[in-house]
Amino acid sequence: MKILCCILSLLVLSSSSAYAIAPISAETIRQAQEYGVQHAQETLPDFLQPWISYEEKAAQLNETTERAYLYTTYLLLATDAREKKSNGKLVLNADSERIITDYSGMLSFSVTLFSKEPTFIHNTIAVIKQGKKIVKAYQTTIPSEAEPCTWLAGRLFKAQSYFYFSDNDIDVSMPATLVVTTNDKLDHKFYFDLAKIR
Repeated sequence: MKILCCILSLLVLSSSSAYAIAPISAETIRQAQEYGVQHAQETLPDFLQPWISYEEKAAQLNETTERAYLYTTYLLLATDAREKKSNGKLVLNADSERIITDYSGMLSFSVTLFSKEPTFIHNTIAVIKQGKKIVKAYQTTIPSEAEPCTWLAGRLFKAQSYFYFSDNDIDVSMPATLVVTTNDKLDHKFYFDLAKIR
């Protein structure tokens, strides 16, 4: 999962394409690489914008707004191309093939949460809800402790976690809500219109 963690700092899309989390073809790989190269100069937040969802009860968007990123294979390929372009390196199909091998068949989410209690992230679970269907994450990566937000005057802790689902369990043509339940019994909900995400 190292690649994903590194990439969690990058990524986006044009506005009028027919999006969908679809099987990766040679054409999709080319498009993702091209996208990453063309958007290499964008800021990270701009690059990631098409794959982000903010917590549904968020009253405002700022650095402490809870958020989730959906890392599709397309995004991972685009991110790799973006990094290569930024570092003056060639975008190689061999690297793209490795990413596809490592991450095909899964939907990966990076989730950033905040709380006034450092232990709130303990025993966190995540599910995807689509109508009455509920799918539990088959793998999670959760920090042992939340980190203090040293840039804030008040007491607040931040935790970044990763949740992995099999895409065979999820209908990618339908909207889905990622629900993350933390140790303080709070549900943190993030809506994704999967049919509009590459």
